[in-house]
Amino acid sequence: MTVATQSNDRAGQSVVAAAPAVRLRGVTKSFGTGQMKVPALRGVDLDLQAGQLVMLVGPSGCGKTTLVSVISGVLDADEGECSLFGVEWRTLSGEQKTARRAELVGFVFQSFNLLAPLTAWQNVAVPLVIGGMSQPKAKAQAVAALAAVGLAERAEARPSQLSGGMQQRVAIARALVGSPRLLVCDEPTAALDAKTGRTVLELIVAASRRVDAKGQGCCVIVVTHDNRIFHYADRIEEMEDGRIKDKPSDFILAEQQHDAHTPNGAAVVTPSLASKP
Repeated sequence: MTVATQSNDRAGQSVVAAAPAVRLRGVTKSFGTGQMKVPALRGVDLDLQAGQLVMLVGPSGCGKTTLVSVISGVLDADEGECSLFGVEWRTLSGEQKTARRAELVGFVFQSFNLLAPLTAWQNVAVPLVIGGMSQPKAKAQAVAALAAVGLAERAEARPSQLSGGMQQRVAIARALVGSPRLLVCDEPTAALDAKTGRTVLELIVAASRRVDAKGQGCCVIVVTHDNRIFHYADRIEEMEDGRIKDKPSDFILAEQQHDAHTPNGAAVVTPSLASKP
């Protein structure tokens, strides 16, 4: 089920060898009860490493969003084991899960999910303030995060004053401001044109190459239908009917390899983000 297309250190940085960032064994998840019970995940086994950008592909309804929700601790699995950086979600209380998500997981959504009344820096600062950081310190970190995605000059702008691509970059800054070790991106380019989508993916690639002071890398999962971005992946996993296929379909691998050799195909790592601890 694993297809490694590039080495994990292509940004020239070393990541501490460790147990998988994400480990799933026999994970199942269903919705509804009785005759209305619908299986979403059917015995998923999966290992993901820090320093990888993994794309999760497959038709709508195949279980992609359910899978990343279980991986990130948003949903509980019905059966099986799911651990994030060595800790099984099922061993934690609800409060502990919330705290662990806040500490370790960043989310980027297709619809951006920015708060309209807030400025760009205030949106980025939301997770920091919720975590108890003082507003002056949160603002400084938020502005630095915006600078890393090329939006320092738009820190005081509200979402309605930003283009779709700019809003997605604000969302990425918000996801990364707390230096998460798992970044989950759900259709991050679906609402963007090709050029803007490339810019956004370059930032996401850079996030997957970040290494902190402890030598710990970030695992990035991108849920997507967008074959324009397949060439950015280190690895592609294809889902079908709640399961991960042994290997992606030939047409997916062909798209990945074709894009990787087109003039605009090569991923560009943004230095300011890739080198940030």
